[in-house]
Amino acid sequence: MKFNSIRFKISVFYTAILALILVFYTALTYYNLRHTLYRDLDNNILVKAQEVSSAINSYLAVLGNDQRAFDFAVRRVIRLEGTHPNQDRIEEVERAWLAKRDKQNLAEAYINFASVDRAEEILSSANLTEPMLKGFLSDIAVAGRKAVSYKDVNIGSYQLRVGSIPFYHNYKKRQVYLIQIGVLRNKVFAILYGRLIFAALTIPLILLLASFFGGVITNRVLKPIMDITKVASNVTYKDLSIRVKSQRGEEELKYLVNAFNEMISRLDKSFKYIAEFSSNVAHELKTPLTIIRGEADLALMQERDPREYQRVLKVTLEEAEGMLKIVDDLLLLSRLEYEPSVFNFESFDFTVFINEIYGQARRMAEPNSISVKLSCPDKPIVIKADMVHLRRMFLNLLSNAVKFTPAGGTITITVRHEPKQLHVSVADTGIGIRPEHIDKVYDRFFHTDSPDKAGPGGTGLGLSIVQSIVKMHQGDISVESHFRQGTVFTVTLPVPD
Repeated sequence: MKFNSIRFKISVFYTAILALILVFYTALTYYNLRHTLYRDLDNNILVKAQEVSSAINSYLAVLGNDQRAFDFAVRRVIRLEGTHPNQDRIEEVERAWLAKRDKQNLAEAYINFASVDRAEEILSSANLTEPMLKGFLSDIAVAGRKAVSYKDVNIGSYQLRVGSIPFYHNYKKRQVYLIQIGVLRNKVFAILYGRLIFAALTIPLILLLASFFGGVITNRVLKPIMDITKVASNVTYKDLSIRVKSQRGEEELKYLVNAFNEMISRLDKSFKYIAEFSSNVAHELKTPLTIIRGEADLALMQERDPREYQRVLKVTLEEAEGMLKIVDDLLLLSRLEYEPSVFNFESFDFTVFINEIYGQARRMAEPNSISVKLSCPDKPIVIKADMVHLRRMFLNLLSNAVKFTPAGGTITITVRHEPKQLHVSVADTGIGIRPEHIDKVYDRFFHTDSPDKAGPGGTGLGLSIVQSIVKMHQGDISVESHFRQGTVFTVTLPVPD
């Protein structure tokens, strides 16, 4: 596997994401487990402290609430030391306390009974050492102001969790004491340490397996793309008929294959168009160049009359003007298709505009004795378009109509306004278009070969220019023709709200 390959990068990315997820999940579960264990440990400490407090109060309820009884109750509960003259009165309390002491496993707990006011120990269990006691008594004043508080006390190898709850004796004098219960956190540490070891061992194994299977899956996913690449490498300009066949059912691959095949189709069409276009340009320019050369050769073969030389120069000038018109039209088509910035869209009244076009059409048709009619609503129709190119588009259509309409014919311009659309038709009573030529009228350099064609020949680019201008205006153009009866071109333009 190459390090700069997509397969390697996907595998690394997939593994890294999975690693982040696993680490985050492990950390989340670790801290959740830690919180749960400490909560259970604190609850256990609180129950123990409450049992100690309840036991002391049980002794005081029987013996009275004086200082002597208080000292006996504390010593008896915490260390099981001391006897009382009225032992028979506390036998029931003794039995109850011993049962609770065994149930709560208080023999293994570290118990301290301290005075908050004096910040010192009053009595502690026998297993509580001096260093431990200092840890218990730290921040005792702060702990005494809270209902219950917890802290960690670490003394050497002893890791303790200590809980403190206040105990009030002789309530009227507000003498505040603290019952502190400490238990070892060894079990909590063992569980958390085990979880960390488990995560440290399993996460690398999971990532290793994920990396392996991720590579397998990536190979499977990328295999069709490699197949497409192999097919694409065989495509050349000499043979653009090759197409990729999708043998997989994945939607994304279908889109890729379809897009690739459509691209090849567009390239095939473009190459054919370039070849045809180059052939047509060569043909259109070769004819006038041949005429110019032939006339020049003929004129130079022998001494000629000045009028003959003038005729040759006139023919040369006409042919040169024809070639210049072809070049100008080709440059215009290139700008229309590849330089949208040449269009300057502005709002204007189409009714006034089409009346100006109508006037120009009448002047074009007058020498051929062709009548021009206009049918247009009187109300203003505001559109947003490029007036210069729109004028050229309509004059091209009208010039075509004049060219192919015999003397005495009629050209009709019809304007129809609909919501959000404007339809403009140019109809003539000319020679029409053969049915097999209808689909080719917008092709560049296309000429009808009808012997009845009236007027001089053109460059074959006029209708291509018309179509390009219509498209740049987000419009549409259609043609309807009946051979020897006439033709109707309809331009549809958008009208802003």
